Amino acid sequence: MLRLLATAVVCALALLGAASTHAASVDSAAPTLIVDTLPAEVQTWVDAVAASGATPALGVAIVRAGQPNVLFAAGETYTGSGQVVDEHTVFRLASVSKGFAATLCGLLADAGFLSLQQSVVDLVPGLQLADPTAATTLTLERLLSHQTGLPHHTFDMKLEANAPLIDLIQSLPSVRPACAVGGCYAYQNVMFNVAADAAFGAVGSFFPVELTRRVLVPLEMHDTSVGREALMGSSNWARPHVYARGGWTPVEPKPTYYQLPAAAGVNASIGDVATWMRAQLGERPDVLPLPVLQMVQTSRIDTPGELLGPQWRRQRVQAAGYALGWRVFDYAGSRLIFHAGAVQGYRAMVGLLPDQGFGVAVLWNSNSGVPAGLLPRILDRQLQLEGPDWLDLSRLQLAAQRQVRKPRG
Repeated sequence: MLRLLATAVVCALALLGAASTHAASVDSAAPTLIVDTLPAEVQTWVDAVAASGATPALGVAIVRAGQPNVLFAAGETYTGSGQVVDEHTVFRLASVSKGFAATLCGLLADAGFLSLQQSVVDLVPGLQLADPTAATTLTLERLLSHQTGLPHHTFDMKLEANAPLIDLIQSLPSVRPACAVGGCYAYQNVMFNVAADAAFGAVGSFFPVELTRRVLVPLEMHDTSVGREALMGSSNWARPHVYARGGWTPVEPKPTYYQLPAAAGVNASIGDVATWMRAQLGERPDVLPLPVLQMVQTSRIDTPGELLGPQWRRQRVQAAGYALGWRVFDYAGSRLIFHAGAVQGYRAMVGLLPDQGFGVAVLWNSNSGVPAGLLPRILDRQLQLEGPDWLDLSRLQLAAQRQVRKPRG
């Protein structure tokens, strides 16, 4: 029967030679199945970082336009707890919070409650600086892009020594300016937090309340919160760790930078950060309209000092600037929207490639710099760049072997 069927087919093809040629061409043009290897590759890298002992807990998120989130979680919420980290485990975002504050101000500007060109003093009566022109020249736009004229990190050391925020704000008139307002870039934490007061001056609502109402609830970011009490009140949060006695030791979250909710007070899970990245990439115009994203992601001032950071910046970043709560890098020819955050026991990094609809975030609960290599490694993989192994996998594998051999008990 099979021979008869074959004979019939051959006869038919002999009679329809042209048709057979066409059929062969269609078969040869059949699409080839493309296997998405990115998740498996990143899983290998995440496993290597986790096994090295670089941090007790780690979360990584990758978002791609038109594709599901790729999320990774490794470790435990604190050493010895046995509580496994998952996509809902909450970490501190530290200075990544600045992007949230700037976006909220952008939304308020878009809604007509305030203007980026408005004087901050108009919104925060009583604010004074040593520069007598600040009352008119210090606009909200300059505040959010670190063009206040103050020296770098004004009062950060006093804040870390537990000085009350109100005392620091009242001491601002005693600070000698580094330049005129708008004349230079100098990164701030204490002064940047005035953005929270500006938002209050515009709508009469505190920063956590307004952020929740306008951003977190509409985006369904249920794990995200503001403040130390909110972090510690979560049923699933990663404790901060410091390295002591040959290992990672959990400690209490320091309250210092939590005095600055707009500059460093936001907490979030890696799952929620994935949602945040999608919104910043323009996938949720119902919550973050395109004009708002353009407003906050457009560079306002060059920051060439950022080219002298870690090795991946030295070799990949060709130009750097600061927008509103976000850094803007030329990453090997691609536009990268980026910010990082660091406080005791926590690190956070978020990078967006808007032209590709791609985003990557890394959160961890130690002061180790090792997990930071994940972000440029993943960016390079996305952009198909050859070059250094920012993770140094061979070294991590050796560290993992030492962890296995480490005596226990």
